[in-house]
Amino acid sequence: MRNLLLVCGEILVCYSSMYLLTKKFKHEGINIYAMIATFAACITSLKTISIIEINVPIGFGLTTSLIIGGNLLTENNKKEELRNYIGIIFLTAIISATILNLSGIVTSSDFNNAANEAYNSIFHYNLRIYIALIISIIAAILVSNKLYNLLRKNSNSLTISNIFVIIIVTFIENVIFALIGYLFELDAITIILLIIFRYIIKAIIGIIGTIPLYIINKSIK
Repeated sequence: MRNLLLVCGEILVCYSSMYLLTKKFKHEGINIYAMIATFAACITSLKTISIIEINVPIGFGLTTSLIIGGNLLTENNKKEELRNYIGIIFLTAIISATILNLSGIVTSSDFNNAANEAYNSIFHYNLRIYIALIISIIAAILVSNKLYNLLRKNSNSLTISNIFVIIIVTFIENVIFALIGYLFELDAITIILLIIFRYIIKAIIGIIGTIPLYIINKSIK
């Protein structure tokens, strides 16, 4: 129950932050949010929760909201800004992953050993997870852009376009993340269950994101 409340809290913080930043800075607010959310996603992707005895990485709201941000730029035909948005996510992820990994492998002082060991256990050699996160998010945004444009040509509904895109793209994103991050490390059944559980959660978050997407789209026009 507490895990569910924490996920709900993450969703609220993510979408509220995106709304406030875009309301204040318009389209530039999306880029600011991308930097913050990407850095936070690099950290939270290393934390797992147990769902029916399957360990699932968190950061559901952060990564899904980044896809929603890409859909917002696509909705407003901001092709150049979408490229910048992807570039910001990529650079932020690379920089944060580098800093976090380096800080995890440096020799710690003897002061507060318990805290140092806890920190190192989180950030020590987790490059595979970071790579999985970076590739899966960028791939999801690129595929989302193509699908969203295709759907908007055949439908005049932002709601329908976003829901269909989220249902497809979050599945692709989860498959890429799980295969890069856990292939040959976990057994096939565990990976499949990880994909399914993570996909269900993120698809729900993305569908809920249609509401803030609609509100933010109205506020920046």
